[in-house]
Amino acid sequence: MNVVSEPAAEVKSSPRSGFLSDLAWFFSGAILPVGSLWFYRKASQRSVGLAILFFFAFTVIITILSTISIGVAMAGAVRTIRDAYQQGRVPEITIAGGVAQVSGPEPAILVDEHTSKGAVFVALDTTGRITSIDQSRYSQGFLLTRTELHVLNTGQRYQRVPLSELNKLFSRDPLVIDEQSVSSAWVAFSAILTVLIFIALVLWNSVVRLMIIAMLALIFWGVATLFRPTIGFGPFIITGLYAVVPAVYLSHLFTRSQVSFPGLQTIMLILFWAVGLLPALSQDKFFTVEKSPRLWTALIGLPMLTWFVVDEFANLSSPGAQIALWAVALLTGLGLAGLRLYFHLQDLQKSTQVNASQPA
Repeated sequence: MNVVSEPAAEVKSSPRSGFLSDLAWFFSGAILPVGSLWFYRKASQRSVGLAILFFFAFTVIITILSTISIGVAMAGAVRTIRDAYQQGRVPEITIAGGVAQVSGPEPAILVDEHTSKGAVFVALDTTGRITSIDQSRYSQGFLLTRTELHVLNTGQRYQRVPLSELNKLFSRDPLVIDEQSVSSAWVAFSAILTVLIFIALVLWNSVVRLMIIAMLALIFWGVATLFRPTIGFGPFIITGLYAVVPAVYLSHLFTRSQVSFPGLQTIMLILFWAVGLLPALSQDKFFTVEKSPRLWTALIGLPMLTWFVVDEFANLSSPGAQIALWAVALLTGLGLAGLRLYFHLQDLQKSTQVNASQPA
């Protein structure tokens, strides 16, 4: 027996929208889900493919910004490396014929830290005064001796690598580890790591998150069909895809305020998802009244988006920057919701007057 899915709401036929209108609708998705119930209702009446396209565009842009921020931070380490060599905090190392020479006083202890994850020790000593890493005190470390590189990994795995193997590995004899070589190596490492981070973030933010939303949408849809058997699946996944927008913004605000915790973004997602499903599925006149899209109201969010980007890259001081970030976000959300509600009540009033003037 064939089952016909019930749409979220009755959609009146309308002329096909133009390219500019579709483009405005697409970009307004980055703002209107923050404070417009009407947006969720109208979005649920459009195709799932458009919602998925917006979702991928939004998450990829977020990923690009995050990756650039990480890349800029890693590139900034080059200056730290150069300063360390120029100030003499890190000596130059030459490995020739499997024998190391260090330009500076020895032993040179570069790192001796105790953290929550264990103690770390990094040192250079070709004099023989330090012959090994004390495994009773340290959980990780590196020690360069005259002829060996000692490596202590997490799990207390201790390795001794002859320096002649390093000459062979890099095909250089002598192997010089100085400001230029370390800086160049870090730049290459940063570029490779940044690309890998971008790929990983795209997979997580876009692919994995889409799978999670689809799974949750199926669960919500299954529960809803117990009460309305012919309800369609589209409104559930579409609403979830757009609910990601305010969830990402709020999780960023909490993260900047250092009050974030695992699962925060998921909680925000489900909260806005539930709020968005209310107008998407409701048959109440308050939500079904026809109204003008007024997509231009999305422009209210431009200052907030601009400030988010500036805050991501400028490393603004706290708590002033956090207060400003929250103030801009709250003003945007409340302003958008208030303005959209004002216009909605006007449309509702006009609709009531038109219906009252019509003969019974």
